[in-house]
Amino acid sequence: MIVYPIPVEVTQARIQLLVDQTAKAPPSTINEDLKAVYDAKSQAQQAQVKQHVKQHVERHVDEHVEQHAQAEPAALVDVKV
Repeated sequence: MIVYPIPVEVTQARIQLLVDQTAKAPPSTINEDLKAVYDAKSQAQQAQVKQHVKQHVERHVDEHVEQHAQAEPAALVDVKV
């Protein structure tokens, strides 16, 4: 089973929601807390996607550079006019 870490911001938003629900806060406060949870999740997912793309690009560039470094150098031709 794969376990993904939950960002601190998401956990904090969830805790605040639970605290307000337990305290029987007004619906507007609960709605704000829910929005904070969704926003925190969204930001965490965006950061994760950016990190994944960055790693993919870096790996692709490294492979590309390595392939060209291993290729035989082009023959140099001395042309006299």
